[in-house]
Amino acid sequence: MPNTHRTPLASTPASSRITRRIWGFALLLLGMLWFAIGYKIHLEEKQEIDDTNRSNVNLVRSLEEHTLRTLKSVDQAVVFLKYQYEHNQGDVDIYDYMEKGLIVSTFFNQIGVIDEHGQYILSNLANHKTIDLSDREHFRVHKDVDSKALFISKPVLGRASGKWSIQMTRRINKPDGSFGGVVVVSVDPYYFTNLYSDVDLGKGGVITLAGTDGIIRARKSGDNMTVGQDISGAPMLTMLARTDQGTYTASSKVDGIVRLTAFRRLPDYPMVVAVGVSEREALAGYYARCQAYVVFAVVMSLLILAFALSSSGLLRRLEASRAEAEAATRLKSEFLASMSHELRTPLNGIIGYAELLRDLAPDAEQQVFAATIYDSGNHLLGLVNSILDLSKIEAGKLDLEFADEDCRALVEQVHRTHLPTARQKGLGFEAKVDDAVPATLHCDQTRLIQVLNNLVHNALKFTDQGQVVLQVSRTPQGVRFSVSDTGPGIALADQGAIFEKFRQGEHFITRKHSGTGLGLALSRQLVELMGGHLDVRSAPGEGSEFYFTLSATAPRKEKVA
Repeated sequence: MPNTHRTPLASTPASSRITRRIWGFALLLLGMLWFAIGYKIHLEEKQEIDDTNRSNVNLVRSLEEHTLRTLKSVDQAVVFLKYQYEHNQGDVDIYDYMEKGLIVSTFFNQIGVIDEHGQYILSNLANHKTIDLSDREHFRVHKDVDSKALFISKPVLGRASGKWSIQMTRRINKPDGSFGGVVVVSVDPYYFTNLYSDVDLGKGGVITLAGTDGIIRARKSGDNMTVGQDISGAPMLTMLARTDQGTYTASSKVDGIVRLTAFRRLPDYPMVVAVGVSEREALAGYYARCQAYVVFAVVMSLLILAFALSSSGLLRRLEASRAEAEAATRLKSEFLASMSHELRTPLNGIIGYAELLRDLAPDAEQQVFAATIYDSGNHLLGLVNSILDLSKIEAGKLDLEFADEDCRALVEQVHRTHLPTARQKGLGFEAKVDDAVPATLHCDQTRLIQVLNNLVHNALKFTDQGQVVLQVSRTPQGVRFSVSDTGPGIALADQGAIFEKFRQGEHFITRKHSGTGLGLALSRQLVELMGGHLDVRSAPGEGSEFYFTLSATAPRKEKVA
């Protein structure tokens, strides 16, 4: 078998344009989809952070109020004991003050007095022993200057109490104003955080009480309650330089956990309280939704891409099918054209010899035989010519020759050609040209006569009584040609089919009316090549009118395949 090679089919500009539009639309959808998902994720992240910060702000405000009340209560006890010690020359009974409720000890480890030499001489503890605290910061800070303010120390391990505590102190002055010692209250640092132990801040949540010096006084994060860490340089302390409250997101200098934190500076005291929530825990729901959004976007993206791919593939297949069909049509047309040329040569010989035999036949019977051969040959030659013309039109190779032709002479020629047939059938046949029709018409005379001959021939063939009229008139669009008859008419359902190749109206086809079905199809395409459009107006029992209009000047240059 010979090898066959199929040349790849190139896309037409139209199909390429549609493919680009499909992919452009798909990319637009993808862009809109991911933009919407990204914007949704951004909004939800902002909303989640805002909600968490709002909750932290409310909680830190409560912590601030609690801490302030505690500090003021402590300071009140310190001021009271300082006053009593200064006015009673050191003769004070701390036990009695506590018994009478003048000093409340629910939130401190102990309260007492350090004398001017640094000796812890008085305490509310029953087993108190004198202890040297002269090296302690909360003692030394008062020796030289009376700040007249409560001093809050860094967390220390108490020598007297043996517990971690925050020392809150005020200076005692002698009557002459000189240094007379220090009143000290040792406060449990966990008192500030234990109040909020039932508040669910998550595993990474934290409550912090820190000094503006950067040292943590109290801190609770889960089970971790370590105190005394230095957080100097943390965002909170940096922000305190310009604001008394705020929120931020940063990793902790203590444990490295990234938290959403809210803080507030305490009025009248060098302290700041803060509440932080682990970012991972606070945004856990948001992260889960983000994953769902991304999965949704990926699935939708795949569907969009699949749609674009399938549409492009379908378009390519349709384009390939169309190109193959056009190629097959061209091959068929070329084959028919070739065969028509091959058939015309022997047919012309047959027709010529038949004509010679008819003219030279010695008797009437042989003349009839020869005439039959001659007529059949001419009929077959007409059919071959019609096939050749259609093949040329489909292959785009039929060229028309336009010239200014005598319109009335052209119509008269058609009338003379068909008048004998009309008389033979007993039909009237008129050719009318209106006075308004111009003397010349720019057309292909041969093809126009071919069309009119076919229309008149059909009208005479299908009309058994009455008349056929060939009418030429002038219209605003050009010159109108019409062929009307009083034949059986054509049903509306058949009017589209009669212009198709190898089709005829089915309800009135009989053996004597049968034909190839090529005449009207060829006529319509020839008229369209000349710039017009052949159409029909008909109804059963009312006859038919076939009509078309041609420009009186130059025709359109379109070709119909």
